Amino acid sequence: MKDNTKRHIRSMLMLFCALFVILSVYLVYIVNAYGTRWFTSPYNTRLQNQKSSVVSGMILDRNGVRLAYTDEKGERHYYLTTSMRRAVCHVVGDNYGQTMGAETMFSKYLLGFDQGLDDRFRQMLSGETRTGSSVVLTIDSQLCEYAYDLMNDYWGAVVLMNYKTGEVLASVSQPTFDPEAMGEYLSGDKELAGSAMVDRVTMGRYVPGSTFKTVTLIAALRYLPDIQNRVFDCDGALVFEKDSGKYLPDVRVDESAFVEDTSGKDYDREEEGVEDESAEPSEVDQYSIIRDSHGEYHGEITLLEAYAKSCNNTFGRLAMEIGTTRMKQVVNSLDIGKEFLFDDMIIYSSSYTSPDNQRNLAWSGVGQYKDLMTPMQMCMLTAAVANDGVAMTPRILNKVAGSDKVVTHRTGGQAYNTILTTAEAEFVQKAMIQVVAKGTGRKAAVKGYTVGGKTGTAEISENKKVNTHAWFTGFVLDEEHPLAICIILEQAGSGGSVAAPMVAKIFKKAIELGY
Repeated sequence: MKDNTKRHIRSMLMLFCALFVILSVYLVYIVNAYGTRWFTSPYNTRLQNQKSSVVSGMILDRNGVRLAYTDEKGERHYYLTTSMRRAVCHVVGDNYGQTMGAETMFSKYLLGFDQGLDDRFRQMLSGETRTGSSVVLTIDSQLCEYAYDLMNDYWGAVVLMNYKTGEVLASVSQPTFDPEAMGEYLSGDKELAGSAMVDRVTMGRYVPGSTFKTVTLIAALRYLPDIQNRVFDCDGALVFEKDSGKYLPDVRVDESAFVEDTSGKDYDREEEGVEDESAEPSEVDQYSIIRDSHGEYHGEITLLEAYAKSCNNTFGRLAMEIGTTRMKQVVNSLDIGKEFLFDDMIIYSSSYTSPDNQRNLAWSGVGQYKDLMTPMQMCMLTAAVANDGVAMTPRILNKVAGSDKVVTHRTGGQAYNTILTTAEAEFVQKAMIQVVAKGTGRKAAVKGYTVGGKTGTAEISENKKVNTHAWFTGFVLDEEHPLAICIILEQAGSGGSVAAPMVAKIFKKAIELGY
């Protein structure tokens, strides 16, 4: 009897020890995964108490331009010109904790939580009010303002990064806000544009349009043998049974019956936001169709040509041949659908919903259906292509300096994940270079440099009356100027005609500035 009791006690003790170990491991995991988010929460009372006793440190861009500082009266201020403040507002953030910019993400430095006892003791002996550390960002504020000016009145996002180091050189989201007026916004004394507090670069979830064909291309390379050498016949619209979504390869239709009157499109703020709903394929009677832009078909076409010309016929059929399961596997391997909780930033998850029939699978393969991508993740994917398959951790923080101007923390490039093989990356690089050299992205070309990219023209309205989003994502394939970019302009029209020229200008400006 005693032996049984001892055995039970021993078993219970082992069980409790095992549970304690599991709980400890889980605690370490959630602190690592969500610690930054919890610490920077506006509900963190310790953070609020620190603000009342410590002067916040400065926020500077990579060239030492002062973007945020605290004056002698203890009031927080931002860069002197309104244009610059608005250009960098989402990266810098605000002093009220309403946004996830540097003011919030790097508050542990700005409020001196990182400072050692010797630093605190030195400040105390000097008789000065304790001052937090200064934070130097990776962005170039001049480049941000340049991109902001190019966007004009369009809402959307621009992000430019170094694909070898992960440094974010420019990040602009519009509509913007003025951090100097945050108190007036909160009191209602000043009007704030809808969703202006949302950083569309990291939080905007958009229908990607043809930029998603890069994902379909990668899936084809992985699962369809000798796909690089196949020739396709782009001979008309893909026709489907409307109710079942079944592909009808032998049916031809009069496409003019499916084309809606799109004259008089307006820029409709009501129809846009930070998360899209994709349009459905055109339908008439018992059929629905997926057609190429303006009904332009290409006849016999190679895979590289189909990508360069953004052929919906070819990529719709590729998606059907690949199949839902394998498309989903590729999407997962590219981390699409994952929320990124980096130390420097939180990137909302993109998403891919498995299509339930052939029409939706083909529609998804050309970047429509329920596909959603954030501009930052699209830029990360493009950067990985240019970087031979290696995705670098995107970063906004460059270094931290204490109140005595001594650097206490410096960041460096860090690989996040290898998402493509070298062979896959090289083929996709070649395809994207073809887009700019001979395809829909010609206006993104920069003389003297090898530029690759992919245009996107994303449908977002059922009745086709709301204009399409204009996308472009691309890179400069150059050891001295390793640049990757993603631009989306809401309801701006064609990616090739509107977004691509802006890309060329930003690339030229970045190269001129030495990036």
